[in-house]
Amino acid sequence: MSTIIERVRSLQSRGLIEETVGPGKFLRLTKQGKTVTAVCKWIDIPLRVPRKTEFAEDDPKKWILVLLHSLGEIKGSTRLEKLLFLLKEKFEVVERAFYRFEPYYFGPFSSQILEDVKLLRDMGLIEIENEVFEPRSEFSDTIFVRKTYRLTEDGIAKASEVFEDFISRNPPVRKALFNIREYNSIPLSNLLNIIYTEYPQYSPPPDLP
Repeated sequence: MSTIIERVRSLQSRGLIEETVGPGKFLRLTKQGKTVTAVCKWIDIPLRVPRKTEFAEDDPKKWILVLLHSLGEIKGSTRLEKLLFLLKEKFEVVERAFYRFEPYYFGPFSSQILEDVKLLRDMGLIEIENEVFEPRSEFSDTIFVRKTYRLTEDGIAKASEVFEDFISRNPPVRKALFNIREYNSIPLSNLLNIIYTEYPQYSPPPDLP
């Protein structure tokens, strides 16, 4: 109990929680505390796992590495999802074992991609930078965290190896990775509009909550 009281006082001194008095005493998050809590929900803690960097021949995670190898960095999980979708649907260079997409809030989405980038991060092949954006107005408590993806030094070496293997077996991959740079540089809203226009079947379903 003494440890809990000490922790509560520490959080109060940092302005993260406050005590309210009514019919009894209550603790609640301050505005700053809500911000910190929202950020903590978005930021992943890296796991300590063996750094095995061998992949099966048809492992789709290799496409994430090759994409970062070509683009340098990708800002935002939504953009990462859409670029992988375009490799499959527009450029048609991926193999059969690939991510399966379904319509979601911002168009085509695969939850497996988000799981795989965490695995690649835990393997030491990519790094994920979290950029926090404050609420857009004083009437909103919504915190936005944008993840930026880059290769680590080990990731650069592995991605180069995978890239050479890809283009030796499928030469059009080189041109596709060059052309997809355009879609990485345009505003995200423009990228989404292109996908909604060319692939209306992946537009956000109207019945999403």
